[in-house]
Amino acid sequence: MAPRVALLGLGLENLALARYLLAQGYEVVICDRRDEVELGERLQELRRAGVILRLGPDYLRNLEEFSILYRSPGLPLFHPALEAARAAGCRITSAIRLFFALCTVPIIGVTGTKGKGTTASLIFQILQQDRAEKGGRVWLGGNIGVAPFSFFEEIGPQDLVVLELSSFQLEDLDRSPAVGVVTNITPEHLAPGDPNNPNYHRSFADYVAAKANILVHQGPEDVAVLNADDPRVQLLAPRTPGRKLWFGRPKEEDGCYVGDRGQGRWIYLRRKGEEISLCPVSAVRLRGEHNLQNICAAAAAATAVGAGPDAVYEAVTAFEGLEHRLEFVREVEGVKYFDDSFATTPEASAVAIRAFSEPLVVIAGGADKGADYHPFAEAVVEGNVRAVILIGATAEKIRRTIEECSREKGRPPVSLVEGPSTMEGIVDLARRLARPGDVVRLSTASASFGLFRNYKERGDLFKQAVRAL
Repeated sequence: MAPRVALLGLGLENLALARYLLAQGYEVVICDRRDEVELGERLQELRRAGVILRLGPDYLRNLEEFSILYRSPGLPLFHPALEAARAAGCRITSAIRLFFALCTVPIIGVTGTKGKGTTASLIFQILQQDRAEKGGRVWLGGNIGVAPFSFFEEIGPQDLVVLELSSFQLEDLDRSPAVGVVTNITPEHLAPGDPNNPNYHRSFADYVAAKANILVHQGPEDVAVLNADDPRVQLLAPRTPGRKLWFGRPKEEDGCYVGDRGQGRWIYLRRKGEEISLCPVSAVRLRGEHNLQNICAAAAAATAVGAGPDAVYEAVTAFEGLEHRLEFVREVEGVKYFDDSFATTPEASAVAIRAFSEPLVVIAGGADKGADYHPFAEAVVEGNVRAVILIGATAEKIRRTIEECSREKGRPPVSLVEGPSTMEGIVDLARRLARPGDVVRLSTASASFGLFRNYKERGDLFKQAVRAL
């Protein structure tokens, strides 16, 4: 009799996992709160392959009848239905946990509150350059939008896998990657802000503990790549027995740093005490100090698995960034427009503000995920910000925080303008506020929900409106 398993939620991860499990002879039951119309075409293929469907509001009923439950990252571990199933003896796992258990080639895992997608993509690009000469392939997946089981059966013995890993993918992981990268840790996912993906962490300590799983199961032969400038990341260092590589502020330890050796700023690698110049900062296309840190993290991780300096240089100088991450859209009447819709936290938007010396018109606000907006307010008050257009549910919260910060620091008030509810109206208002030489940035410091389905739709609509000016 075929083993009977349930997949809780039919996102990209579980869709690819369902195909894999069906090919292995499992009887697969799809449990999802959406109906067939909402799930669309993806369901028809699985139905033809023989899956059993349990859809609608009662999709989590009677889970104790299954021996294994594959949870999607969008379903909280502390959901009452999962706790009841666990008490009844069900094994609760996930696609990522199974992938780690089955994958026989080295995995480079990247996590962090922000920067993990850019860093994972940079590692992938560097290793592709390197493997073009040495043979083997490199696979990129995880939270970046590619399910690992979509390429699992194509992985060869000489290959490498790079995974971007969210806190929800990591929180119950019982293995750590051969190379674990932590870009930074700031408060995030502390309230269920996304109606389509309502998972969240009950405390910041739980969030940090989830991130730590990328390191805590490593062995002495493994590598941890850690941010030397982030105190919370530094606290994770004793939790791995692996070799530590640091990035950020120059240190005497091995790692990758930005420094000035009398010939301008360079990215350099410290390996076994030897310093190797990798790339002048002037040759980097990505904008902002935070992206220099992402490059350093990627270079440290890629060289840890054998990439050479030439591969780092070629990849770093060619890389132009990911969509919706400080993405230049166009210049109109002397004003430059940037899509930074992926900056969904106050810290990420604050970093991006500091990446510009030009006067800024910033579009901020959205859904509230329980964030503290003081880091964003400080960047606004201390930066060259001409105006902030406030939108969404967090608009008033952001307004109050910026006004308080202005008073505390004795700075003149920043122009705070209520924005309309459509992206066309928001962009038109930004156009009227901006002057030649200014930069308009969609960098909301908030999740998108309420006005937009997700950060991608928000960014796409922004670009569409800017191109229509």
